[in-house]
Amino acid sequence: MHNQKPSNLLSYLSILGALIIWSSSFVAIKIAYETYPPITLGAVRFLVASLILGALTLLSKNRVKLEKKDIPTVALSGLMGITIYAVLQNIAMQWTSASNATLIIASYPVITLLLESLIYKVKLNAVKIAGILIAIVGVVILSYVKAETRQQGELLGVILLIVAGVAWAFYNFLTKKVANSYPSISLLFYQMLFGAIFMAPLALLERGKWAAPTGMSFSMMLFLALFCSVIAFLLYNMGLKKLSASSVTSMLNLVPIFGVFFSWILLGEQVTLRKLIGGAVIILGVMLSVRPAKQLETVAGTAAQEE
Repeated sequence: MHNQKPSNLLSYLSILGALIIWSSSFVAIKIAYETYPPITLGAVRFLVASLILGALTLLSKNRVKLEKKDIPTVALSGLMGITIYAVLQNIAMQWTSASNATLIIASYPVITLLLESLIYKVKLNAVKIAGILIAIVGVVILSYVKAETRQQGELLGVILLIVAGVAWAFYNFLTKKVANSYPSISLLFYQMLFGAIFMAPLALLERGKWAAPTGMSFSMMLFLALFCSVIAFLLYNMGLKKLSASSVTSMLNLVPIFGVFFSWILLGEQVTLRKLIGGAVIILGVMLSVRPAKQLETVAGTAAQEE
């Protein structure tokens, strides 16, 4: 018993560290836009992350080749969870605030649960259905802005983030099929590599907007690649080994809170009453919809990344 408590504390701290890093990614993306166009930022970020993960896969325990039968599944998961998700999110971030984005992304577990019920005929009890409906109301509250005060493209940004959530859900379903066949670092490496390969041609469409990176924008790109795409994932997996799925799911609800905080402190974004109410409603809906504890794989799939 005496050894378990420090172990659990370390696990909680690992999860918390991952969540803080992921929460700050929205601010890092905004700052990196100083010189990186949206798709180019994603392509460079995931290429650098692939190189780092590639080095880690050289370790004997991670040195695993993809089986031929799994290549289509892993490639498609990279397309959905890295390429399509990151492209949609990065484009949307041009038109919506970092705080709004982090609150909408908080609803992704609900999107995944809803699609899971439609595709795999998973039955939803009354509490889960209520949670889904409440989360949807929260997104509506968050995305509603009077026409005269709406920034250009703001509503489109919200829609793109929701579509990105659908892509993320399919990434979850595909990853589940192969998650137990490979070490997590090896699987992430292959997914990220495929994602970067698919994204590279799209980045060429932005070559007219390419500019030499500044010290700040370059450091933000490295932060996204090293910390958000590699270190946070490793910390998250470390915590998952000791904690229950329900504990981790509950902690994931801290991401929007941290995200709004960083947006306010670092970008000076205004925290309006609408954001507070909408965010609180989304978090309440997610908390209801993910109870009782879901399978560990689904919880792991809700981590962003990304994001």
